[in-house]
Amino acid sequence: MNAELPARLKSLRLRLVLGLALASSLLWGSVAAWRINSLDEEINAMLDERLMASARMVASIVQQLQPAMPPEPAAADSAQAQQQDVQEQVHSVIGRDGVACEVSLARSEVEVLALARTGGAPPQSTLGAPGFKQITKGGKAWRTYVLAEGELRVATSDPLAQREQLVRAAVLALALPFALALAVVWLLVWWVATLGLRPLERLRRELATRAPTALEPIHSGQDTHELSPLVTSLNALLARTGAALAHERRWTADAAHELRTPLTAIKTQVQVAQMALATPGRSAVAGQALDAALQGIAHMHGTLEQLLQLARLEGQDGASPSSTCGSAIVQAFELAVQQSRQRAQHEGGSATALQVHCQPADTPAWSGVCLPVPDALLTSAIGNLLDNALRHHQGDAPIECRLELHPPAAPWTPATVQVCIRDHGPGMSAQDCESASQRFWRKGASSSAGSGLGLTIARRIAESGGGTLHLAPAQPGLRACLRWPLPATAAD
Repeated sequence: MNAELPARLKSLRLRLVLGLALASSLLWGSVAAWRINSLDEEINAMLDERLMASARMVASIVQQLQPAMPPEPAAADSAQAQQQDVQEQVHSVIGRDGVACEVSLARSEVEVLALARTGGAPPQSTLGAPGFKQITKGGKAWRTYVLAEGELRVATSDPLAQREQLVRAAVLALALPFALALAVVWLLVWWVATLGLRPLERLRRELATRAPTALEPIHSGQDTHELSPLVTSLNALLARTGAALAHERRWTADAAHELRTPLTAIKTQVQVAQMALATPGRSAVAGQALDAALQGIAHMHGTLEQLLQLARLEGQDGASPSSTCGSAIVQAFELAVQQSRQRAQHEGGSATALQVHCQPADTPAWSGVCLPVPDALLTSAIGNLLDNALRHHQGDAPIECRLELHPPAAPWTPATVQVCIRDHGPGMSAQDCESASQRFWRKGASSSAGSGLGLTIARRIAESGGGTLHLAPAQPGLRACLRWPLPATAAD
């Protein structure tokens, strides 16, 4: 069984897991990208604040050590001693924090006296306007903050490479837990999807273990909101399949019964003919037996023809391949009357009088009228009703056969085409009229010469074009009417 499956199957669970994983990855990735960007800004802002705080602190220390104006050239030894004190204070306060610092005295725009510088600090970083800037000294990029308070200038600096390394370390510390959490989320999604699809798996197992002939309703999945419509549709399909199988079983049983009876009669009559031919002087009996056998063959042939026509009609599922329009409707009606007369003469030797009416009588009045039934089927439907009437008609009164076009009874009702046939036979009760159009139904089937399919075929032809077959007691006799509603354009 597995070998018959397609090589590449589409997995709903894989689709669900991949969809949820992709959605979570996009969501978490967007959040992570936003967070990394904000983290970069926060780290740089924090380091800038450190540079500002360090510059202020150094400026405060220098001002405490040099409260007076810068020394004159005559006091060079004293100035050198003060410069050394500033250098030591700067190293002891901020040098150990990794911040590069330079302290200068700007006596004029071109004369700048460097008082102190930490190791590795970029030289002449105090030049330029106060505030933040980026400079390149000695092939290295620096982020520098210059604080100016009078003649005192303090520049604190960080290498940009060091900042980038710090940001990368922070991003790595954030990305690793994110990746681990995302992997755990994917595993959880797979597990949850597997649990969520268990009702579908139970439904699959129930269907796989059912017998081919089992048509009982399915119970798995009815308690699941998403599967309940599917299970309901499957149960409806099983019910229709069961009805179709029962329909076919009845068809087979009824057809076998209908065919077995004339075959038995033919066999009996042939045996009688054989015995009569073997006995001298019994040729008349043999002839009668052979005539009876021929009648049985004709009856069985007619039954088979009716069965085949009914099978073709029911195989169309109510769809008609063409329509009958205009004068073709009248021609189909007249052809049905002619064929029924010929069949009646062939079977009974004499034809019952038929009173045929067509209203309107002039053919042009039917132009624009279309029935959604092929002309051959229309002739067959009318012929079956006429054959039934001729078979059961009694007395001298003629059989009435009418083809009528009725205008709309009200603005909201359609026009109709109606074929009505009324005989004067024994008729049927209202209850019998409801059952008469069922297959193989016959009143007094044991003595009836019909096959029990004529009314069924007429009803199916009427329904294939959206019409109806109505049977009603006529007292005496039976009235059978075929009615087809017409579209509004056809009634104009």
